Amino acid sequence: VRDERELVVRGVNLHLGGVKLIDLGNRTLLFDGSSLEFDYLVVATGSSAMPELIEGLAESSYNFHTGQADARRTWEAVRKLERGRVVILVNVPHKCPPSPVEAAFLLDEHLRRRGVRENVEIVYATPYTRAYPTHSIAEVVEPLFERKGIEVVTLFNTDYVDVRERRVRSLEGEELRFDLLITVPPHRGAEVITASGLGDEEGWVPTEKETLRVKGYDYAYAIGDATDIPISKSGVVAHLEAIVAAKNVIADIEGTGVEHCYTGRINCPLEVGDGRALFVSGTYAKPPERQEPSRLKYLMKRTFPNLYWAVLKGRFEAIFDLYLGKPYTVRGARG
Repeated sequence: VRDERELVVRGVNLHLGGVKLIDLGNRTLLFDGSSLEFDYLVVATGSSAMPELIEGLAESSYNFHTGQADARRTWEAVRKLERGRVVILVNVPHKCPPSPVEAAFLLDEHLRRRGVRENVEIVYATPYTRAYPTHSIAEVVEPLFERKGIEVVTLFNTDYVDVRERRVRSLEGEELRFDLLITVPPHRGAEVITASGLGDEEGWVPTEKETLRVKGYDYAYAIGDATDIPISKSGVVAHLEAIVAAKNVIADIEGTGVEHCYTGRINCPLEVGDGRALFVSGTYAKPPERQEPSRLKYLMKRTFPNLYWAVLKGRFEAIFDLYLGKPYTVRGARG
C-alpha cells in the first residue's frame, strides 16, 4: 500500500476529513463542525462493494473487492482448496469489469500448478448473456473457458444465498450448489452522494458523458466510479476523466470558451492465466475489438502499476500518453 499523500504537489492544500454533505447549490462542503466553500468541485467519491444487499451473500462468500483483509481471506481459502465445487458469482454493477473473469482464469492456473485441478469444479455465473458483457471479448474468453473446463452459467441474477445448504439461487429460479463461493458483490455509489440528494437510486451521480459536468451544474464535475456514465468503473477511466475535468475547469477560469469532451476511452487489462493477457480498449465511438492474449500484454499489465505511480509523480508521462492517446476532443464555446 502506497501513501497517496506523497503525490500532492506544491500549492495544493490537502484537507483530510470525511465530507458529510455536498451542498452544490451553495457551493459548500459540510464536515463535522466545519465547512468549506468552493468555486469548482470535482466529485470523485468512487463506489463501494455491498454484499449485504443480497441475503446470505456476506456471510457465505469470499471476495476481493472489499479491501486487503478480504482479499487475503479469499487467498487463504483458495490456497487450502483440495477438492469440491467453486462458484464464481458475478453481481452488477461492479468496478473493474474483467476482474471476475480474471479470477476464474487465475484460479484454474493455480489449481493446475498444485496438481488438484481435476478434483475441483469451477462454475462461472454471470447475469449477462455471455461470459463477458462485450461481444468481441466474449468471443475470446468463452473458448478459453471451455478449453480449461470452466462451466459458464449465463442470465444468473442472484436472488439470495442459502447459507446452511450452501446454495445460491437466482431470480430466474436456478440454483447452484457450492463448496466455495467467490463473489464480486454489487456496488453502489458513496453514501455522501445519496445523503446529499445528488445521486440516482443506486447512488451514482448524473453526469454529462462528454464534458463530465454534473447535470444541472456548470461548476461541478464527476469522474470515475462516482458517475452514472455506462462505461467501465476502473482506475484508467478515472485518470483520463480527471484530465478532461481539469482542462474544463482551467478553460472556464481562463475564459477560453472551449470545452474538452471525454471520448469514453477505456483500457482494462484482462489476464487469462499462464502468463498471457489482453486489453479491453475502446471509446464511445469505437467499441472494444477482438484481440488475442499474448505474453507481451501480460508483461505490460505487470509493469503498469509501477509505471503509473511514476506517471502520477510527473515522470514517463509521454509513454503513458503515447499508449492511451488523447482522451478528449475540443469544441467551441457553449451556446
